[in-house]
Amino acid sequence: MLRLLVLEGNTLAGRRRIAETAGAMPAESYAAVLRSLAPRVVVDIATPADASFALPQPLEAYHGIAITGSALNIYQREVEALRQIDLVREIFVRGVPMFGSCWGLQLATVAAGGEVGLNPAGREVGFARRIMLTAEGRAHPMHAGRAAVFDAPAIHSDMVTRLPQSATVTAWNTMCEVQAAEIRFGRGLFWGVQYHPEYRLHDVVAVIRRYGQLLVDEGFFADLDALARYAADLSALDADERRGDLAWKLALHRDILSHDCRQTELRNWIASLEQT
Repeated sequence: MLRLLVLEGNTLAGRRRIAETAGAMPAESYAAVLRSLAPRVVVDIATPADASFALPQPLEAYHGIAITGSALNIYQREVEALRQIDLVREIFVRGVPMFGSCWGLQLATVAAGGEVGLNPAGREVGFARRIMLTAEGRAHPMHAGRAAVFDAPAIHSDMVTRLPQSATVTAWNTMCEVQAAEIRFGRGLFWGVQYHPEYRLHDVVAVIRRYGQLLVDEGFFADLDALARYAADLSALDADERRGDLAWKLALHRDILSHDCRQTELRNWIASLEQT
C-alpha cells in the first residue's frame, strides 16, 4: 500500500479564498484525485506555508510527495515560500520521489538551483493549448499515453526561466517554454508540469470566477457578463460531458474531457511508485 503526502502550496488565507469558490482547498482536491487513481492509497496533507507547519509523518514514511499549485510568487521570497523551498530541498536530500503541478514545478526548480519569473507572454488562463512533447518527453514514462500535442487545464502568470543543471524539459508550448520537466537533484527525482492534471472543469470554473475583473482587465473577456457566460458554459459541460455543443463551442476535446487522459501524468507517477 502506498502512503503519499500532499503539500499544500497556499497560505491559510489563500486556501480559504480558493475553498469559497472551489468547495475545497487545493490539497484536499489533489488528495481526492490521488485516491481515485489508487483506491488503496493512504494520503496525508501538510501545509508548509504555515508557521505552525508540522509533518504528519517523517518524510521517509512516504513513497511519494505531491505539491499543489499556489497563489504565491516564488521570486517575492516571502517567508511562506522560503519555508517550502527549504522543505523541498530536504525532500531531494532524502530521496523521496515528488510530483508537482504549476507551483510545484516552480518550487522544485528553485530548490534545485533554477529560477522562476513573470512570464513576459502574459497569463495562461483556463487551458494551456497545443502543449507539445519534446523528443525526451515522448520517451518519458511521465507522459506515457499522451498525444504528441495536447491541451491541459492551466492558470499561471509565472514560469520557469532557468532550469537547474539536472533538469530535462519534456513538454512546452508557445506560451511557456517549460510546460513539463524532470529534475534530478541530490538523491531525489521530481516530475512536474506547469499545467494542472488534477483539475476538473469545476476547478477551472472556480479559477475564472475567482479572478473575475482581473481577467476582464487583462483582455480575456469583454466584460464580467461575458466571463459569467463562459463560466456557465463550462459548468454546464462539467455537469453533462455529453454536451457536444458546448465542447465544440469551447474547443475542448478528449484531452480535457476524459478523466483518464487529463490525469495522465498523475496516473503514470503513481504507477512508477508502485513499481519501486
